Amino acid sequence: MTQEDVRGFLANYLEEKFRGQGSKVTVLPDNCDLLLDGWIDSFDLLQLLLALRNHYGRDIDFEGLAPEEMTIVGPLCRYVSEQVGSSVNSLPAPNPL
Repeated sequence: MTQEDVRGFLANYLEEKFRGQGSKVTVLPDNCDLLLDGWIDSFDLLQLLLALRNHYGRDIDFEGLAPEEMTIVGPLCRYVSEQVGSSVNSLPAPNPL
């Protein structure tokens, strides 16, 4: 899992979020602040973190990422790629009912 993979997920996630509103995500530079640049609000941040967890099938511990970096594309992509690359955070297999 690379930072570019995470960046691609973010771009797809944001395009889906803004579908029908005329916004197209073409580039997400490292210094793009998703919150301050208007891509997400605080509630959307929670949804995004859950979407990352679900997409990668891993519990991502965001305690190690500084709060001020959580909405900045570069640090977020770097952190998620490192967390996903670690095998200790795997989610348990679903319980078939």
